[in-house]
Amino acid sequence: MVAIKPDIASEMKRAMSAGQFNQAAKIGARILRLHPKRTDIEIMTAVSELQAGSLANAGRRLKRLFHALPVKDRFFAPVAQNFRQYAYQSNDFAALETAIRKRLGTEPGNGILAYMLADAIFQDELSKSPGVCVAPRLAEAIDALGLIPAQSAQYDDAQLLLARIHFHQEQHAQAFDVLEKFVARYPDNLAVQMMLATSYAAANEASKAVSTCLAIISANPLYSAQPYLIISFMRPKSMPDGAVGYLDAMLDKQDLANAERYKAAFARGRIEEAKGNMKQAFDFYKRGHAANRAERPFDIVHERKELARLRDMAGETPVWDPAVAAEEDGPQAIFVVGMPRSGTTLTERILGAHPDVYAAGEVGDFAKAVIDVVGVGPISEQLAGIDRKAAARIRKQYLDALKAYAPEKRFVTNKTPANFMRIEMIRRVFPDAPIIHTHRHPLATCLSIYTTPFSVPMRYSDDLGELAEYYRGYVALMKASFEADDRGQMYDLSYEDLVSDPEAVARDYLAHCGLDWHPGCLEFYRSDKAAATASMIQVRRPINQDSVQKWQRFEPFIGPLAALADDAEIRQWQAAVKSSRRVVAA
Repeated sequence: MVAIKPDIASEMKRAMSAGQFNQAAKIGARILRLHPKRTDIEIMTAVSELQAGSLANAGRRLKRLFHALPVKDRFFAPVAQNFRQYAYQSNDFAALETAIRKRLGTEPGNGILAYMLADAIFQDELSKSPGVCVAPRLAEAIDALGLIPAQSAQYDDAQLLLARIHFHQEQHAQAFDVLEKFVARYPDNLAVQMMLATSYAAANEASKAVSTCLAIISANPLYSAQPYLIISFMRPKSMPDGAVGYLDAMLDKQDLANAERYKAAFARGRIEEAKGNMKQAFDFYKRGHAANRAERPFDIVHERKELARLRDMAGETPVWDPAVAAEEDGPQAIFVVGMPRSGTTLTERILGAHPDVYAAGEVGDFAKAVIDVVGVGPISEQLAGIDRKAAARIRKQYLDALKAYAPEKRFVTNKTPANFMRIEMIRRVFPDAPIIHTHRHPLATCLSIYTTPFSVPMRYSDDLGELAEYYRGYVALMKASFEADDRGQMYDLSYEDLVSDPEAVARDYLAHCGLDWHPGCLEFYRSDKAAATASMIQVRRPINQDSVQKWQRFEPFIGPLAALADDAEIRQWQAAVKSSRRVVAA
């Protein structure tokens, strides 16, 4: 009878199974002192350290194994996988990228390494800017993925990553091409069909988005709430029979992921809103926000303090010399800022219809340039780190990005709403750039935020009281920013003014930007440029006043938000702001 060797890792495996990862890591370290060549034990130890939060120890262990093991070794793939996991947990994609490049020097053309390199580059870029931006390094990632042959085990994963990169960069045609081919090969893969539907929706390809969503629902009506949400947002009349029952069944599931609960609740809310059942709709929106809050904790005290710090920093002397602008070529910057749902998209689309302007949309290039120069951190800390030298570097990087978007244009716009928090930062780097601040009635703004299913939800909007607090902080910051604007750099634009007298207001803010009037500006809706924004449906139509009083339908249910309408400071601010250029004393 053959004797069975005892499993030296049995105790460790039991600890891991029980979720006792600290203990498992200690056992693994003890075994490795006696058996230092047991790669399987070292991988298990690293996994335990990752799970226990001992990231530094896990990183060192996995990095050593990653460099030491031959690519064809049976343990290399799990080491590579866990090394990637370490990078995701630690956000140390730079270390991962460096390690991969070193291995690629001796293993050129290896599929695993090529895929890992592309993913590391992409994740590093995402960590610097969640939005679309000019990122030359992503071209390298795309090239790396293109070298992976179709017969490779990594090919399918590479194609999906390629689609994600194209989607992130709003390169919709390229994303469609990759995903449509993938779906043709794997027609039963609902996850990829969902990616394709979401891509169609982002590009405002409504017919394709809805038809793909309907196909997913037909295959499995309980697969995801996402198809219902897309249909409810783009073409609610196309909602399939039984949608209410399926969504309610999802919401009744105790183990439904919070992200899915958020989507299901908002889809149900949109259905009830379309029927005119405003109380029921609002209740569903509240359920969606509760799910999002459970998924994404939020500290309103911290946010209030950050807004207050930025308010106190308003008015500091710009550190960049505008005389240097004479030496620059290429397009100049225009910034459109404001709370989400305040009219930033409409404002930019009118600008973008001018022949001298390219509307870049919600691009992350300015935020990325700041991170590249002064590092990550709260905006107030970044602002404090921008001296004359840093301002010059940020300016150059950002202007180079604008050249990449539209080298032939006079101006390139950036309409990232959250840049209202970066107004002082913009003034330091671009004291010569027009800044257009858009605003609406406070309840119209807040309720539109509350009832809109953003792809990345606004965390401050999950609680009505906190939303009101955040809005007050925003108003205080804007008041300070305008009071400090002694150059007349900022233009305050009322959405209500714009939709009631579009040509007069548009003429005025175009003049503020140094642009002559062009009649095509009011025909922006004829543009075929995609709008990857929650306002994408509205900007496909001529200017109208449909949404001006829309918020009043929810007024009976808004609780703490109601006080915003009678807030003395907000009313004073609203009375003071006009849609006109400010007269600034010489």
